[in-house]
Amino acid sequence: MPDPGNSSDTLTIPYKADLSYEKLSKNDIFYVITGKNDLLPEKDKPHSSMMLQQVWKIKNFSRTTDEIQKEIKNSLALNEYKIIFECDFKSCGGFKFRFNSNILNMPEMFVNLGNYKFLTAKAINYEKSNFISYIISVGKNTGYIQINQFGDEIEKNIKKEQSKTFLKSLSANFNDNRGSIILEGLKFKPGSADILESDLRILSDLANFLILNKKEKIILVGHTDASGPIKGNIKLSKDRAESVQKLFVKKFNVSPNQITINGVGFLSPIASNNTEAGREQNRRVEVIIVPRSN
Repeated sequence: MPDPGNSSDTLTIPYKADLSYEKLSKNDIFYVITGKNDLLPEKDKPHSSMMLQQVWKIKNFSRTTDEIQKEIKNSLALNEYKIIFECDFKSCGGFKFRFNSNILNMPEMFVNLGNYKFLTAKAINYEKSNFISYIISVGKNTGYIQINQFGDEIEKNIKKEQSKTFLKSLSANFNDNRGSIILEGLKFKPGSADILESDLRILSDLANFLILNKKEKIILVGHTDASGPIKGNIKLSKDRAESVQKLFVKKFNVSPNQITINGVGFLSPIASNNTEAGREQNRRVEVIIVPRSN
């Protein structure tokens, strides 16, 4: 038998693998793929308000997609799942199928267009139907498996690896003196709380960290350059923090209860206010992850 994955849940992956990506999406309609040309009316399509996506990588892998698929099917049968649809790179339907199937792009997921398999299974004995889809592909010496889980109670399947990845990925922006993380990639117009540009990748990572870790809370602290009086800048800095909070809540569905806002005006610069480049750096929002008491 293959070595089990890093998870104790044998349904997840039948080989020893590393979890490289994990994201829980909520409060939307996520459709389950049950056919190549899924022409069912919207009301009849299986769907869920929650979808958990994971990508597993099997390193130093020299086997085939057929072998991975066989072991996954065995695992599904043992866990009382019934396969309701499957296809491969020849029969799935090309790019259009991939686009409609919640398949991630690089760098999260590698799909070999000439060698991938897809299958969807349905839980047999669940009161509320749960579905799971697998996308299986093999690159050079690496196997890739993306798993999409659909259901109303899938939060319990989260592996919590993403919180470690998040903290590691933002460590370069961590300011030891302030105990905060600078949200690089956000740009504000002078004298305004309007966001001119935003790096959605870094915001998405932080949002995903909060969604996967409900007990975690953050403080968004707004900053300004030194133009204008202190009173107006304090208000402006708070407005900037609020703009970012609204972005997290509306775009990424983060709970507002996990986010507090504050502003300190121009009292904590990170660059000289004598140059435009420095003033632009000072117009920023920083994140403080609130320590949790045990």
